[in-house]
Amino acid sequence: MTSLAFLTLMVAAAAAPVAVPRNATLPVVSPDGRHIAYVSERAKNAIVWITDVEGNDRYPVSPTALSARSPSWSADSRTVTYTTSSGDTLRLWSLEIPSREGREIWTPSRRMVFRAVAKSARLSNDGRRVAYARGDWTRNRLVVASVDGSGETAITDSSAGYFNMAWSPDDRQIAVTRVDAKRDMQVWVMNADGSEARALTHFAKEDGSPQWPAWSPDGKTIAIQSNLHGQPGSAWIWLVDVATGKATNVTPHTDPRLDETPSWFPDGKRLAFQSDRSGSMEVWTMAADGSDPKQLTR
Repeated sequence: MTSLAFLTLMVAAAAAPVAVPRNATLPVVSPDGRHIAYVSERAKNAIVWITDVEGNDRYPVSPTALSARSPSWSADSRTVTYTTSSGDTLRLWSLEIPSREGREIWTPSRRMVFRAVAKSARLSNDGRRVAYARGDWTRNRLVVASVDGSGETAITDSSAGYFNMAWSPDDRQIAVTRVDAKRDMQVWVMNADGSEARALTHFAKEDGSPQWPAWSPDGKTIAIQSNLHGQPGSAWIWLVDVATGKATNVTPHTDPRLDETPSWFPDGKRLAFQSDRSGSMEVWTMAADGSDPKQLTR
């Protein structure tokens, strides 16, 4: 199976079973709680956009010549990072957002030095390290390095596949989606050096495939999505207690819809996520218990 085919099958955030317009996906809330970065696929290439948390002020920031993925924020909410890929080479970019003219301030000289043959990457919250998976989608190693590529250290073996990394708020731990040789997918947690690795989720097949971990601001809870594949497919957002592994479905539904890619607000009381419940993939927000859902983009 090719890397692209595997990604399409296993990472439901990358392709919904039923084709719907992917107007706004992969939302991530800024640490100051004022903005949300997301990816729009309305144009030929996927573009990173920024909106205020009310959805009233939206504008693109990444260059239109490249398809952007996996946006994230710096701790001071002034910089957005995202990835692009060409063949088997993944690149991590940094883009300063001092004002709403963000789309005009990007230059090649602002590109981060880090490059690697990788399948997924995530910058640490302090901006000093990057975690990425090196290898193919079904078997790779989770690696941690400085952003300039130095100090590269593999923190797992290559007996499984790793993707969707998420650093804990204090950068001491990493949550990651892990898929084994039998295609069993669970979310794992480990120290940033790879020690004390453990499965956080133990989902049965009927509960779907857990993935896309997002740490709560206090580090006590991880929000995930879990996808049940089929025609059509469904996905739910769950909250998992880091200490006990207790999981709670906060978007229970029986209709075939996708609720995916959760991101916490800094107050720990709300989540942003992507959903196709309105007929197209859009950014939504809700209370952390799943109540008060609101569509942010259209």
